[in-house]
Amino acid sequence: MTKDKENKNNIIRFPNLTGRLLEKGMDSLKNKQYDESLSCFEQLLHSDPLHSQGNLGLVLSLVELGRLQEAKTRCDRMLKEGIGEYYDVLQIYLSILVQLSEYITVVSVIEAVLEEQKIPADKAETFYQLLQFSRKVIEQEGVPEVKINPEETVSKENPNLSTLKDMLQSERADSQWMAVQQLKKLGPELTVPLFESFLLDESKHPAVKSLILQYLKENQINKIVKLEKYGQVEDVNIQELAEWNEHSFYKEVKALIQDELEQENPSLLDIALAVWKDYTLALYPFIPQPENKLLWFEASIIAASVLCGIEEDMENEDSEIQKAVKLLVELERFYLQT
Repeated sequence: MTKDKENKNNIIRFPNLTGRLLEKGMDSLKNKQYDESLSCFEQLLHSDPLHSQGNLGLVLSLVELGRLQEAKTRCDRMLKEGIGEYYDVLQIYLSILVQLSEYITVVSVIEAVLEEQKIPADKAETFYQLLQFSRKVIEQEGVPEVKINPEETVSKENPNLSTLKDMLQSERADSQWMAVQQLKKLGPELTVPLFESFLLDESKHPAVKSLILQYLKENQINKIVKLEKYGQVEDVNIQELAEWNEHSFYKEVKALIQDELEQENPSLLDIALAVWKDYTLALYPFIPQPENKLLWFEASIIAASVLCGIEEDMENEDSEIQKAVKLLVELERFYLQT
């Protein structure tokens, strides 16, 4: 081969091919021609594997074609290799996980991000709401249902029941919660003795104890149980328990939060209400102290702002407000990490 022929072979026949493929791929995406867009982005990435928009376009094409596992794998790789705007890619990755019903992974991913990094304010609300939603789905679905054979004796205990007992004794609040959700299906005769011990154990999560109290009330258990929460131990008559969200103090603070944020900041409203609800539920049936509505109203809104990454200077706030905000934020972050 002559030198002239070699030079001709080295000439780029399609100048700006990457730009043209990207433009064609994006146009195809907009026109819902997903096979065509996928082909364009695959060609683009063949010549430039780290092209951020090309990778993102490929993921979106795969999602639209229903190839979610491939889209998930590609997104995971982008996050690990730092391809594209991290939080934009993360948001798409989480939406794919939701479509795949992989809610446990959604929770673990968001918790890890919350623990290690400060999420931008414009993303924090979305991630926080997605975390709350996924946790609720997990709570409702629980772990695989346990079926007990009535002929099985104590000496020959169902292995699934044994697993649930171990989960109930776990240090992790999420394991405790899922164990209670499944044990509730087995009936009071088996579960009440387990739950009574749990209620008195100071190492167990107070919100899980509230779940047990609700179960005992719903099943009209005629018992007085000993309850420990935040170092306080009291005898609680199950039949005299009111619903946790029916207490006037809870409702009055909730109304104050709604009046303040409903029009001004609906997104922050949802988070502030969740913060107040979670704290009230964790304390149930005890009442927040001090019993000051305005204090807890203001503290809930400030805590929600802190959780969303909005800067809050509390140096000029009353010491009781600072203490309440610290308590709410720590409790909510504990919820997020369990």
